[in-house]
Amino acid sequence: MNDISEEALRIIEETFGARFMRHASGEAEPDAEVPFASVFPENVEEVRLLTRLGAQYRIPLMARGAGTALYPGRAVRTLLVRFDAMRGIRLPEVGEEWVEAEPGVNWLTLENHLRSRGLGPTVYPTSAPRSTVGGWLAENGLGVGSYEYGWLLQNVLSVEAVLAGGERDLIEGEDLRYFVGSRGGMGFLVSARLAIRRADEDVPVGAAFRSAENLAGAVLDLYRGGVPLWHLGFLNASMARARSLEGEHILFGAYPESRSAGVEPSLRSAIDSHQGRLLSPPEAQRIWEQRFFPVDSLGPTPRPGRALVQGARLVPTLVEIEQKLAGVAIQGTVARMGEVSLLAFDPAKESPGLMDLSATTDIELLQVAGRSWGPWRW
Repeated sequence: MNDISEEALRIIEETFGARFMRHASGEAEPDAEVPFASVFPENVEEVRLLTRLGAQYRIPLMARGAGTALYPGRAVRTLLVRFDAMRGIRLPEVGEEWVEAEPGVNWLTLENHLRSRGLGPTVYPTSAPRSTVGGWLAENGLGVGSYEYGWLLQNVLSVEAVLAGGERDLIEGEDLRYFVGSRGGMGFLVSARLAIRRADEDVPVGAAFRSAENLAGAVLDLYRGGVPLWHLGFLNASMARARSLEGEHILFGAYPESRSAGVEPSLRSAIDSHQGRLLSPPEAQRIWEQRFFPVDSLGPTPRPGRALVQGARLVPTLVEIEQKLAGVAIQGTVARMGEVSLLAFDPAKESPGLMDLSATTDIELLQVAGRSWGPWRW
């Protein structure tokens, strides 16, 4: 970092002590082109100090979460701002329909805290075992619960951010669309107020199918029928096998028990119509417990191939992927407005966990799915 003021680095080092680390050239992270330093603020005022110094001394600052973003930027001569030390959670009081969390809070940790009160986030990422609140807000996206609640953006009530130069700002309403998904370009998130839901009576469901065509057909029937699930997702047979589940294509989801009368008959009809097999409650629970894509808190972080496809084209898209990318593991998430998010891994590259798709496979997946873009009509 010899092009950044030593005076500025000295101020940061004196302020943060052991929470400021200069990195030698051989210590750069895999996606960094040159050495950099990291700093770990513990509160809002320290974040404000960093942004003021960044503006004064022209220091490029980059927020870094858990590294689960699908296409992270490259860190070039950058001071990384790590929010690992900002993990505060303000749990809701009786009658409140929100929870507040700082950017370093892990989503699975947040869900566990809420679950103790019979609550849960309306949506959370499929990378929840690793992903942080700040990281997913920087990306936006679809995840667990998006079948009922849509994109993350639609479930953020407000954020508190520190803007360039140290200004502190509360962002809410329509302005959130400029911040959520901006990948840090609008400032540093220091707190978010997120929507929550009752989650103490959720019922997991699952079904197995012999072909991708039948699986996709059942997904379409459930969506077109307006079946009131909270979450709807699926695994192709390769992904199911990679997780030591059924060797078939798997549909899974969950719904509040109070909706049983509106879910169970339609679910059975969709499964039967496409030659599927309804899974027993213990089988469905086992699959539900593995609803996250293969990433844990300690192992390597896979960066999957991804695609966003139109629901009406889900059947031919899945069939074509199965033909062109034989053996590639696919996880799908169905969203409220008809979008279907696909994440893909290549189990053949396993060592010791599921590894990334090669660049060639990733591009091919995007090209196959890309032909399915268009208005969200089912």
